[in-house]
Amino acid sequence: MRKKWFFPLFLIFFMLSIIACRSTENRSAEVKSTEITCRPGSPSAGSAVAGGAITFAWDPNKEPDLAGYRIYYGTAPGSYNNCVDIGNPSKSSTGAMEYTLTALEKGKKYYLALVAYDKKNNKSGFSSEVSGVAK
Repeated sequence: MRKKWFFPLFLIFFMLSIIACRSTENRSAEVKSTEITCRPGSPSAGSAVAGGAITFAWDPNKEPDLAGYRIYYGTAPGSYNNCVDIGNPSKSSTGAMEYTLTALEKGKKYYLALVAYDKKNNKSGFSSEVSGVAK
């Protein structure tokens, strides 16, 4: 004989299991993005063999203790397996920040997101993702 409370209890347990699994997936994605070691950025950083580049611009962070920016990039949306610490580049003539990411494979599409950090190495969240084809 089944008890009346068995099914509602089972349903609650099932829902909590799903929530716990989703929570774990999100934490592993965050950890993966923070484990990437950023290489120092420069106009000629990386392999000269690839020869492709993408130039992009963004509105500068207005925080007074801004130390710099890190560019996270990869070849799939939302998956960044490369990072370049570009410091605090100079503004373009329009007042926007601008940087050319080099040593990319020509003709390949890249997805990029930016993170700002301050002098105490506190980091912002990822910016909106942009994409472009290396030329």
